[in-house]
Amino acid sequence: MDLDHKKSTHAFYRQILQWVLSANEKAGKQPFFIGFNAPQGAGKTTLTRWLCEQLAGLDLVAITMSIDDFYLTHEAQVALALANPDNPHLQMRGYPGTHDIELGTKTLRALKVQSESQSAVVPRYNKSAHEGKGDRFPKSEWKTLESPPDIVFIEGWMLGFRPNPQAEESDPYFVPINEALPKYAEWYAFFDAFIYLHARDHRFVLDWRVEAEENMKAKGLPGMSREEVKAYAAEFMIAYETFSHTISADALGIEQYLEVIIERNRLPIAAS
Repeated sequence: MDLDHKKSTHAFYRQILQWVLSANEKAGKQPFFIGFNAPQGAGKTTLTRWLCEQLAGLDLVAITMSIDDFYLTHEAQVALALANPDNPHLQMRGYPGTHDIELGTKTLRALKVQSESQSAVVPRYNKSAHEGKGDRFPKSEWKTLESPPDIVFIEGWMLGFRPNPQAEESDPYFVPINEALPKYAEWYAFFDAFIYLHARDHRFVLDWRVEAEENMKAKGLPGMSREEVKAYAAEFMIAYETFSHTISADALGIEQYLEVIIERNRLPIAAS
């Protein structure tokens, strides 16, 4: 990353931070839940971690969690794949229907009602397990929060997606996906605000996902090969094309909503 790009990225992050601070002040509640959608590899984790660090410097306790941590266990995912052998969208983790909705709802509810005298536990998912196919960490390795947070970021690539009945006309394998999507409304009910980083071209995801996997392996963690990760990311292209437009403030029932269109370099080209 060259110096100009670093400066532009920092300026972009600062704009998001100011929006978060303004939204939090308007809400005047604790904890303040912010849903955050961005494509795979677009930098969701990097940005939300940076936001948490900056907010800590302002005496605000912020945490970030990914809906990836609510994936089904490896055993449950294998069972789901075997129960739907002809459906390519359910043969691996990622698509709506491959998350444990009850676990996610239970976790968010625990954070919402957490008091100073209580602790809350957040599940963790190990993407490197089973040669990159993934599995949930044992409960002994979940994250424990000793005090309630002021701000909670919940990020995910398909967060906010709504059913699209027309999708089933072109791809019958989307029938169970559409059926699963309304269940995620249990999570959306917690959101006080929503940020949507929308890629100008969905094909950016292919390069972003490869970069993310290579970075993970550079840290010494096992992962998929370039060919495997490209094939994995390619499976989601049709989902972006089919469901990305279903995200909106009205659909989510949220007034504090920010949508930013980003380029291949992960920087904005427009905002609304």
